[in-house]
Amino acid sequence: MCLNISNSCFSGHFICIYRPPGHPANFFEQFQDLLENVVTIHSDFYIVGDFNLHLDTPSATTTTFNDILASFDTTQHVNFPTHIHGHWLDIIITRSSCKNIQTPTVVDGLSDHSTVIANLKVRTSPAVSKHNVFYRAFHSINIAAFMVDITTSNLVTHPREHLSELYKQYHQILKTLLDKHAPIKTKSVSQKPPAPWMTPGIIKSK
Repeated sequence: MCLNISNSCFSGHFICIYRPPGHPANFFEQFQDLLENVVTIHSDFYIVGDFNLHLDTPSATTTTFNDILASFDTTQHVNFPTHIHGHWLDIIITRSSCKNIQTPTVVDGLSDHSTVIANLKVRTSPAVSKHNVFYRAFHSINIAAFMVDITTSNLVTHPREHLSELYKQYHQILKTLLDKHAPIKTKSVSQKPPAPWMTPGIIKSK
């Protein structure tokens, strides 16, 4: 059984395997086929389950299994008994380069097997800060109505004669008309982190 869990900060494939007791002849062949597929995925993978191998006891079977793990650059993290009669049967396998898994521990299980627990260190996304922006929807202005209001305003019918007064008249009337046809709106936006390729050198060049 395979489950993929992913979000903006984490992506991982969790694969659960049960190997029946008794050495099925084609298990190692199937296991190698599985590893050939999972080692090519971009995200980390975590293979867990009951392998029914006495990995704590040297044998031809455990040697073959460990050789397979080494050939795919993977690591087995459980080094304690997971069964009421001893032996390492329930294991966790990851890439050797995986650094976000903590040392597994064991607690009483629901059967003759113990429960193996391992915590993952998963980074979280930084808190997204928000700020308000103020804008006018100029594209929504009714141009014809706006032109009528301008031509009937005091700017056209009673313009001021002195420059300073004419400036104030322009400022007051045009602001009033803008507030009427395109009032200031407020919008809360998220502050996005800068793109990783946007270096200080690129910003300076812009």
